[in-house]
Amino acid sequence: MASKKDRFPLGRMVELDGAHYQIIDGKLYRYADLTLDKGFKIVLGRPGSEHILKNLLNRLLGTTITSLEYRSSEYPGMTEDDRTSRFDVYCRDADGLGFVVEMQNWSQKFFNKRAVYYSSLAVQNQALEECRRQKEELKREWDYDFRPLYVVSFLNFRNWTSEGCERRKYEYVATYRYCDVETGNELNDGTNLVFIDLERFNKTIEECTSLEDFWLYSIKNMSHQSSCPEVVAGTEVEDLFSQAELAKMTKEQRISLEIGIMSRNDMLNSFRETLEAAKAEVRAEGLAEGEAAKAREIAARLMAKGMTKAEAAELVGLSEADLDVTE
Repeated sequence: MASKKDRFPLGRMVELDGAHYQIIDGKLYRYADLTLDKGFKIVLGRPGSEHILKNLLNRLLGTTITSLEYRSSEYPGMTEDDRTSRFDVYCRDADGLGFVVEMQNWSQKFFNKRAVYYSSLAVQNQALEECRRQKEELKREWDYDFRPLYVVSFLNFRNWTSEGCERRKYEYVATYRYCDVETGNELNDGTNLVFIDLERFNKTIEECTSLEDFWLYSIKNMSHQSSCPEVVAGTEVEDLFSQAELAKMTKEQRISLEIGIMSRNDMLNSFRETLEAAKAEVRAEGLAEGEAAKAREIAARLMAKGMTKAEAAELVGLSEADLDVTE
């Protein structure tokens, strides 16, 4: 009998109604899943995608990029055991403005600090490049005048730091810079930390009213589409669908995407089992009045498994402030 791998080889494509699809975990995919870092990097971080990424950044960030050049996304780590750090995409525009662009699926307690760390790695790399250049030109040492930098993080989880984004020009995008805490005057060092909350974007295609909406809808939902929506045909977003077609990718790229989807599905199934076990424990304990200590203990275990404080508090029936109380 043929093995499952032989019957369903990785990267397998099938034709249906004139379009080519990839079979992954029993489902048909015509387009890459951009909410996976692998899919995001393959579609938006490969040669030929420069104009698509440029349009995306200009639309969501309000920048005026004229052209982009991809640069190495690998940087020196801080320790001997962490010798390199890899960004999903790193590029520069014609004026030297740098963009680190990341897709993040899983909630992290200190993600905002991670974004700051990423900005420091990009600046460190700029310093090394500038020092080498000035040494070759027999000039003085680098004077710390690094080029402006954006760290752009697409978040497929709720980023609580960005609450209140609805008061901003575009409610799903929050930009942070270093500034004076009393006057609000910016330090003007050129560092921009941008968080784009895909989790908060829940519009249907019919509810989208702007190109910003269509970009976010497409990034979040492309993998479930069987064709490019008619409403974006002829717009800059149509190029994204064209670039993301699995049939246009190499077999190695399709295999990488397939492994990424299967790994994510395994993680989600494991998380669901942990959640269901926690719910059963909550029901068994009864959590009547006076059992707050037990509720906090269960919530702590849930958060250790990756659940946010808000999610854990809601599950055990306490407020977030209650979770911080010590007996």
